Amino acid sequence: MSNVQISSRAQLIAAQIAGNSAEMDAVANRGLGIAKSVAASSRLTGAYISKLGVVTVRGERGSGRTVNDRLIVADDEGAAAIEWGRIYRYKGSRRVRWEPGKKIMTTTKNLMGAG
Repeated sequence: MSNVQISSRAQLIAAQIAGNSAEMDAVANRGLGIAKSVAASSRLTGAYISKLGVVTVRGERGSGRTVNDRLIVADDEGAAAIEWGRIYRYKGSRRVRWEPGKKIMTTTKNLMGAG
């Protein structure tokens, strides 16, 4: 029987190949479509939806300079409150109430089957 030697750089090389593939763009764009659909089902304004996008970032493998990853991002200043919720304070009052988050990105991740 013969032994197979796998290069210690195999993961990095595979990540470089995948990061430059059209399939990565296709999956990211599918995720963006899901995120926009989830956001549209809520009573949000179009401002949040219009600030959803896909960006290419440096990857985690190697130095990160040679590997490309895709992220679906919400570039809205209220994105954190929209995702996880916030405490709303009534104007001129000490009264507050909790507004739960819409969980748009969390739902998108779950629908895409990401771990």
